Amino acid sequence: MANKGELVASGQLADVIRDVSCWGLHLATLDIREHADAHHGVLAALFDRVGQAYDSLTRNQQLQLLSAELDSRRPLAPPAPGLSEANAQTYEVFNVIRNAQNEFGPEVVESYIVSMTRGAEDVLAAVVLAREAGLVDMQGESARIGFVPLLETVSELKLADRVVDDLLSVPAYRRIVAARGDLQEVMLGYSDSNKEAGITTSQWEIHQAQRRILEVAQRHRTRVVFFHGRGGTVGRGGGPTHDAILSLPAGTLNGAIKLTEQGEVISDKYGLTVLAQENLELMMAATLEATVLHTTPELPPADRDRWYSTMTTVSEHALAAYRQLADDPNLPGYFMNSSPVDQLSSLRLGSRPSRRPDGGRSDLQALRAIPWVFGWTQSRQIVPGWYGVGSGIEAARQAGLEGDLLEMRQGWRFFSTFLSNIEMTLVKTDLGIAHRYVDVLVPPPLQGIFDKVEAEHRRTVEQILWLTGQSEILESAPVLRRTLSVRASYLAPIHDLQVSLLKRVRTAVGPPDPELERALLFTINGIAAGLRNTG
Repeated sequence: MANKGELVASGQLADVIRDVSCWGLHLATLDIREHADAHHGVLAALFDRVGQAYDSLTRNQQLQLLSAELDSRRPLAPPAPGLSEANAQTYEVFNVIRNAQNEFGPEVVESYIVSMTRGAEDVLAAVVLAREAGLVDMQGESARIGFVPLLETVSELKLADRVVDDLLSVPAYRRIVAARGDLQEVMLGYSDSNKEAGITTSQWEIHQAQRRILEVAQRHRTRVVFFHGRGGTVGRGGGPTHDAILSLPAGTLNGAIKLTEQGEVISDKYGLTVLAQENLELMMAATLEATVLHTTPELPPADRDRWYSTMTTVSEHALAAYRQLADDPNLPGYFMNSSPVDQLSSLRLGSRPSRRPDGGRSDLQALRAIPWVFGWTQSRQIVPGWYGVGSGIEAARQAGLEGDLLEMRQGWRFFSTFLSNIEMTLVKTDLGIAHRYVDVLVPPPLQGIFDKVEAEHRRTVEQILWLTGQSEILESAPVLRRTLSVRASYLAPIHDLQVSLLKRVRTAVGPPDPELERALLFTINGIAAGLRNTG
């Protein structure tokens, strides 16, 4: 400016200053995530060196030991700890974080996520390893990263408040939270809870967990930020982000929210500048509205208790219906035969293997949630997006709760958003197309599973139509219904082609034909692109 360079100073230079102020000198802030068992494996080796049989301790004993260790001034690990390859890899990550922060600044890595957190000891295990790398200084009461419990299954969600309470009750850990601005981040997993319990129970338990965690955080005078691990499909927490944010429990969104955008959702929402801007504005608007206006419960206490009880009834019966399907011994064979899930690993588009280690082809427990949802979607059954909803609503009606259900649809944003997402999934479900997959690809002894799917689908459609007062699903959203109908006409021949190709690939003799497999992968891509939110 002093040398008359106003155009440069207020143009390109101003843009650079703003960019660096916002993002720093790195592309993005990274979250680091590791399974809880990996940290315990490292600690077992380290404690063994000092004569402590870590593996033989109960979880409560581990909690007590790790709490005491954080207050200790000793280094637990020598400079070269001599760990096994797997343990060394886990241990070295903390050193990599430290070096990256030293080079690029503290914002390059801010959160360390502990997946499959079952108790406070799982988080403390990561904290102790971070201390060994110099990321946590208990005497100086400083912490260069925050620690995030990831609650993924229904059992973990039910105990969410206890986990957070136990964690914040550890004096040493509470000092770490204080050093991070009295802020505790908690990540909620939508995928595994849905795969385990179905969409109704998954969504309801996540909703309740947030409310209970907030109460715990308030008791400890700590601000909590919820990290929503959403996927693209409704079954994995997907759906309109604006509506999802506004349906969160009151007070849980206090000026900040964190969420994942995955898979094809990234290109759909952010592939074009104008779309990226619109979606970010919608997210920002919902966050501001929820922060400013939704600070107190939207429901009067009497209605809240009554509606929560009704929703619990719906959830319990939906869970029972879903588990009846999930526990059927024929389900693994039916699912593998009626979907192209075996081909997903050949697409080379996943961030992780489709199965967890040591899981066989017929082991649905080892199958990750993303291919679970993706497989059901390819055959247009989309079970994770609606199964059990009809049974849950029907049971509540039979219990005399019809009035509550109708009131909930009108007066409770969480419930109305839930129903809206179910409607969208039901429209994308096409059991006529699914029937072709079953007839051609599934052995007759396993086809009884499809009868269950048909019966629950019919029940769910009937109950949703009663509850919404419509004559057809999505009648109140004609533009969306028309859009999905147009897409469906293009998808039908691709489904026919996929069924034919799957049959040919599975019955082929000799080495696989690469051209045949390539054509099959194209049908998977085509169906995913047409349905859009498929994983």
